[in-house]
Amino acid sequence: MWNPEAHATRANGVSALLSLAGAFRDVGFTEAETVRALSAEDAADLLSNAAFYAFCSAGQVAELVTTPAGVMVQLFVRNGDVARDRYERVVPAPTRELLATLGLVSSDGDTVTSEVSVSPGRSMYFLSDQLFRSDARVAIANRSTLVMPPHASSFALLDNLGAVSGKLVDVGCGCGVLSLVLRERCSSVVGVDLNPRAVAYSRVNAVVNGVEAGFGLADLRGDLDVGRLADHLVFNSPTGPGHHEEAEIGWMTAQDALGLVVDTMPGVLRPEGAAEVLLIVEVPEDRSSATELVRSWLPPGTRADVVELRDSPLAASPQAVAGGRLAPGCLLADDAQEAVRLIDHLRANRIREVVPALVTLTRTRPFPSGREPSSRTTAARS
Repeated sequence: MWNPEAHATRANGVSALLSLAGAFRDVGFTEAETVRALSAEDAADLLSNAAFYAFCSAGQVAELVTTPAGVMVQLFVRNGDVARDRYERVVPAPTRELLATLGLVSSDGDTVTSEVSVSPGRSMYFLSDQLFRSDARVAIANRSTLVMPPHASSFALLDNLGAVSGKLVDVGCGCGVLSLVLRERCSSVVGVDLNPRAVAYSRVNAVVNGVEAGFGLADLRGDLDVGRLADHLVFNSPTGPGHHEEAEIGWMTAQDALGLVVDTMPGVLRPEGAAEVLLIVEVPEDRSSATELVRSWLPPGTRADVVELRDSPLAASPQAVAGGRLAPGCLLADDAQEAVRLIDHLRANRIREVVPALVTLTRTRPFPSGREPSSRTTAARS
């Protein structure tokens, strides 16, 4: 398994990482070209359904690997192999040398294989673990401790986020997509995650994209110290239907995720600072809406705004649940078997629908006598 920490800390690794984005652009490996090559609707659709597009494009590999950009798509987006003679003939030598220096590819003699996924998006490149391998068939990996590529939930949060500025804290930063994309709006960014591989990948991706951001290991369920108080907190929470919680690192219920943010805000956000949390909410049959349910979880007097994202591929409508079939493109299940398990779970627990909701909380209460609380665990400072 590729070691992001080693390359983020070694001098020659950092130097090579600084050259990677330019090398990818030089061979035409861009967001637009990747979308075109795999006939996706857009980058968000492609990144959220990469295994599906890998399966559907299996018959196009021979044509795909005739260009340097196509070889990059095959290796790092489809996570497939390339014949070594083709790789050496098509990909420029400087690019091959850079990928070899970073250990992003390996060879068993006749075949070149990628060690990571690379996702072009938002004019950046995001390295992450491979959630699937594309060879004779598409094989889905056990992702309990893997670092995911940018996901539909990341884009949903980015596209619906309000104005952010000042200091930003990104909780559950994953591969760093929110921290790095939002950095240009903010004076500083601190990303934290409970998965050490996520912190390492975030640091790698900051170097690759030339973005200054701090990343550290921390768990929202413990004391969280990010230095001086922040203006904004964002949290793409690891929530979702409860049928798969044991397989997901850090998984929590939507209610627990919201409660943790409420408890954390006084020690992380300045007065009038805002926390924006993306939740995947299971709405029971006896509740009128996701908004009403979310508000019932909050302490009295909490300033909160709830936006339901019903058109998201992370939603399951009442019609889908009642009819026993998820809508095409729904990302709540990876395959048909998981879709069946999900529907069974929702019906057994009398869940009417699943709704992604962006919840904005504003910290209103100042500290007594203007004093800031101290925390015991330092995650990252900025």
